[in-house]
Amino acid sequence: MDLEIILKPGSDTPIYEQIEEQIRAGVISGTLMPGTPIPSIRALAKILRVSVITVQKAYENLKRQGYIESVVGRGTVIAQVSRQTLLETRRQELESVLEQAVRLSRDCGMDLPDLISALELMYKEESS
Repeated sequence: MDLEIILKPGSDTPIYEQIEEQIRAGVISGTLMPGTPIPSIRALAKILRVSVITVQKAYENLKRQGYIESVVGRGTVIAQVSRQTLLETRRQELESVLEQAVRLSRDCGMDLPDLISALELMYKEESS
């Protein structure tokens, strides 16, 4: 099975969110392909040594977001996620990172033109 979840118990991020994030990341990266079976709620809870309720909450959120689905006779599998959904997820991740960059730049006393210059420089370096 391609599903490997590493939990950080001391993290500020709740365990159910860590599970969600890692499954979502696997789908977005293509590591977890549509139709790939994932453990049942009880099985994953046992593997991770967490509460069934914790895994259930993660799975419910992932189902609502369209990343996993229940298939009769197969259990829970990775859903066929549309390209639009994947792009929207990536944009949300980007916005979160940019919000953090803006906060840090303000904390450092960096003004907007300097932040834009730094971003342009990094963008150009990355593409070369």
